[in-house]
Amino acid sequence: MVVLTLVFISLYGAALVGWLKPLADEKMVLRLEPIIFVIIGYYFGRLPGQQNERTLQQEVGRQTQRADASQSAKEQALQSNEALEEKIKNVKATLSAEAAFGATSGSHSLRSATVRDEDLRSVVNAAVRILNS
Repeated sequence: MVVLTLVFISLYGAALVGWLKPLADEKMVLRLEPIIFVIIGYYFGRLPGQQNERTLQQEVGRQTQRADASQSAKEQALQSNEALEEKIKNVKATLSAEAAFGATSGSHSLRSATVRDEDLRSVVNAAVRILNS
């Protein structure tokens, strides 16, 4: 496009100066003048259009990256949430099993209370280990 524009401009300039004898006629130059101006206008009009297009493509790329990052963060949060829910479920199951076991043993002696405390301590430690994992 640039080469074509330069050719027409050089022909137009040569015709105005009088270097080209077939185009020395003023009518021929007047016929060529609108064509040259259209080509120049198109060329200079196209530059801002290309720049705007490039800018918009870059903006679309940035927005796409932002959306991908948001989607990735959302997926990570969901996975973390699911892992925490699983841990809580396991802790509840561990504590519920001990509560059911403790409810079935009905002895209230001091020795059984000490054993019960040790059992509860081990169950609570197991629950804490589950939560820390």
